[in-house]
Amino acid sequence: MTKEKVWIFGCGDLGTRLALKLDRKAYDVFGVRRNPLQALSRKRRADVVNWRRGDATKPEDIQRHLSNGADIVIATFTPGASSPQAYQRAYVETATAMRTALAAMETPPRLFLWISSTRVYGQSGDQWLDERSQPLPGSYQGEALLSAEKIAQSSVTETCVVRFAGIYGPGRDRLLSQVRAGRCAPPSPPQFSNRIHVDDAVGFLAHLIEGQKKGMALEKLYIGADCTPVPMYELQSWLAKSMGYTSAHLREEVATSERRSKKMSNKRMLDSGYEMLYPDYRAGYSTLLEND
Repeated sequence: MTKEKVWIFGCGDLGTRLALKLDRKAYDVFGVRRNPLQALSRKRRADVVNWRRGDATKPEDIQRHLSNGADIVIATFTPGASSPQAYQRAYVETATAMRTALAAMETPPRLFLWISSTRVYGQSGDQWLDERSQPLPGSYQGEALLSAEKIAQSSVTETCVVRFAGIYGPGRDRLLSQVRAGRCAPPSPPQFSNRIHVDDAVGFLAHLIEGQKKGMALEKLYIGADCTPVPMYELQSWLAKSMGYTSAHLREEVATSERRSKKMSNKRMLDSGYEMLYPDYRAGYSTLLEND
């Protein structure tokens, strides 16, 4: 059986976990980063990835790698800083370069997966939102993400955008650190949080890759979230209790300058046939705390 070639640009934690998830007998995974040595120095197993050096804002770098053949191309970028310029580079410039590179291929890949974020929804009315809801970015981050999505969707190959909610899991424990420090969101008004365990994020991407291979018609857009949006204070209170703290532990309220509060629907994700490993925060964080 001929292996399919999977190219992951911006390959970091999510990409490496996906490489571990995919059947090594069916796929060869190539990871492209500006500095592959950073990935190789991590504790996580990286031998499942064939690392390559490249700058995804340069079409010539992308074309050089894809000239060796590509069946699936995945873009999973993160900005190097929290600034408009960093977001423009990480998303808009890379999307433009990748569209150019894919258009130049004699044989385009069967699938182009663009990883985005529910941050494109700047709504704050606690309403339910799904893939048909109009994105209303309220920040430069959301605007850059949405612009990049539109560029990626105009690619010559079949493109699927996945907007992930906040990804948590091993190594992604910022919220746990906040709770340990006694910091919390204001209890009122409630600020709904949407999350997905990293194992489900990776599982869903593998599900799309395998599904399309078997003839499943993919939607152009999916929201990747678990089944239970939850007010942040409720989540933090549950975590504090699960970690053995009293109710008085959460003493420092941290208000943000903008209140983004909405409930993301994962119905389309579930309708595709994907079964959640961690359908809510209790299941996901319980596993994290057991292994903490």
